[in-house]
Amino acid sequence: MQALGMELKRLRANKKWTQAFAAREIGIQQSYLSKLENGQFIPSAEVIEKLKLCYGQNCFDKCLPINSTKHTPSNITLIMSLTLFMCGLIAWLCAAYEIFYPQTYFTYQAKLDDFLAFNITQQYQGERFIEGDVTYQIVGERQVSRIENRFIVVGSAVGIVISFVIALLSQRHRFINLKPR
Repeated sequence: MQALGMELKRLRANKKWTQAFAAREIGIQQSYLSKLENGQFIPSAEVIEKLKLCYGQNCFDKCLPINSTKHTPSNITLIMSLTLFMCGLIAWLCAAYEIFYPQTYFTYQAKLDDFLAFNITQQYQGERFIEGDVTYQIVGERQVSRIENRFIVVGSAVGIVISFVIALLSQRHRFINLKPR
């Protein structure tokens, strides 16, 4: 980063600015600018943008690593957080509306002389249905809370909470990095 420090000093000298004046123009503290010029600190992406605004867009292309200006981890974490939130929300809705594991069961009874049979199914077959030579008649419908749906609801709630935590932490990190040094 010595090359960046020398370039900063050269650009400041060309404009005939003092270090204090340059720091005010850039929007950082003078001590931080001094450490940048001496190669003691590596500037964050936000500070690089401020330097480019002050000194010109193409001044630092030779001095900076290729990916330092395009690296935005907070945007990536926000996208990941939003994706996790959407997946959690979709999973929760699927569990709440019984899309994966239906919770309604129908009980059918067949009577034929001494023959008594019950058929429990998740699919509604109508008030009566015939299977072979036996006629079944509906005797009940019940709601069963399936454990699979509970796991999906809890898992999706955890995913949603984690997505909020990730989003808040990435935003907090972003605001800490924006403070002048």
